[in-house]
Amino acid sequence: MLLEAIITDITRMQPPNVCIAAINQGRTIHLHSPRPDDRRVASIGGLAPGDVVSVDWRQAQSLPPHTEDGIWERRSFVKRHRLTETELADLLSANAFTSVQDAFGAPCDRSIRGNAAFHPGRGPRSLASILTRSVQVYPDFDGIRVDFVDTQEAWTGIPLEDLIVRQHQNQCPTCASHLPHLLADEFQGSSALLRVGLGREFQAKGHPSACWMQVNHIFLMPAKRKHFV
Repeated sequence: MLLEAIITDITRMQPPNVCIAAINQGRTIHLHSPRPDDRRVASIGGLAPGDVVSVDWRQAQSLPPHTEDGIWERRSFVKRHRLTETELADLLSANAFTSVQDAFGAPCDRSIRGNAAFHPGRGPRSLASILTRSVQVYPDFDGIRVDFVDTQEAWTGIPLEDLIVRQHQNQCPTCASHLPHLLADEFQGSSALLRVGLGREFQAKGHPSACWMQVNHIFLMPAKRKHFV
């Protein structure tokens, strides 16, 4: 079925794969099979949250919490136009949760850095918008981590997998010294909407198999992103 959808999430996976999710009439859809890759993204001139696309997509059988999975047709995917970051954040805010636990339930495990994990095979969703009271973003070795506070508790050490930000980090030779300032300038604030996801089931060393939390995108309210576009 050909749908019009608004891109909400485009994140880094094991190269060359990327993860793409969108909303269609309030429903979250995930372009799961075939797996999108960075070559396809580059061939359409890049892709970012807020892009409005048409795509042939249908629901696929999936294991909770990844209830958004679907099958899509590569040749059907066309970019139409684009929402501003503020327009997208306003749209997502209408159905946003005020806490991680409201969206995903209680975590079953924590990493040494504090990141939360959730039971595989359970839950109504793997993607959600979360309204936060504060957010901090910082480099962590070759990754980027996020700390944030929602209405129930503080969450720490969550990896940021925003594709554009991670590409910028990997491709810019002078980014190491400037990255902390850029991250703080564009993503650190008191009020934000976060796109939060649960990864595929994974057994981290010393932990039982679980779906680990990640931050896909950060939209400050009001928006002020300049460099990572």
